[in-house]
Amino acid sequence: MSRLDARALSLSTGRPVDALACCDSTNRLGREIARDLLGAGPLPARLPVIVAEEQTAGRGRLGRLWTSAPSMNLLFSVLLAPAIPLPQAPRAVLAWAAALAQTLDCWLKWPNDLVDHQDRKLAGVLAEHEPGPVAGQVGCIVLGVGLNVNQREFPGLPGATSLALLRGRDVERQALLVSLLRALDQVDPTAADALDGWRARSRTLGRQVAVAGHQGRATGLREDGALLVDGQPVLAGDVELLSP
Repeated sequence: MSRLDARALSLSTGRPVDALACCDSTNRLGREIARDLLGAGPLPARLPVIVAEEQTAGRGRLGRLWTSAPSMNLLFSVLLAPAIPLPQAPRAVLAWAAALAQTLDCWLKWPNDLVDHQDRKLAGVLAEHEPGPVAGQVGCIVLGVGLNVNQREFPGLPGATSLALLRGRDVERQALLVSLLRALDQVDPTAADALDGWRARSRTLGRQVAVAGHQGRATGLREDGALLVDGQPVLAGDVELLSP
């Protein structure tokens, strides 16, 4: 598989791009960059993207390890700085996840997993916040994405899949990454309908679930991003889908 071209990615997206052969974690590097930028004054209009062919300490939610075959998938972190109060950050992350799912034509499992129609995991999203100078406002969100693109075997992970497996062919990663970054840049997390895309592609709503000590039917998604389970809000946790 050919390596990703940082210069071409930057020209196509308008963002500075750092394409690495290997790093420990693109999100860790992204947070370092975010801290440096926030400490230097107002953030630039176009924030960086860090993409790696391989990670040695990739992370998923709740500190889980995210492993990936070298140069087969997309492992990237993009810096985003919406002008929103900090409590609206989870809502923004759901809107960004929905934009990714729309571009990939896949589905969503609350809070931030991208899955196929059989609930097999295609991608995970890890969002981390770096505080800015204004208390209570979002400083910079580092949105990390691990997307299974051309990997076809997942030892020990029977619930995983990839675009290549779903489409029956290899996928050109450079063009795909450009499409995903453009989709993220088109999201307005302050829009009244920002969560409509997530609801439309949900594999969670309407099903029996177990999450954070609650068990019941996922009845809705609140405007702050909370999952409603039998009408009760759940703000964080891992969902187990109990019904088809």
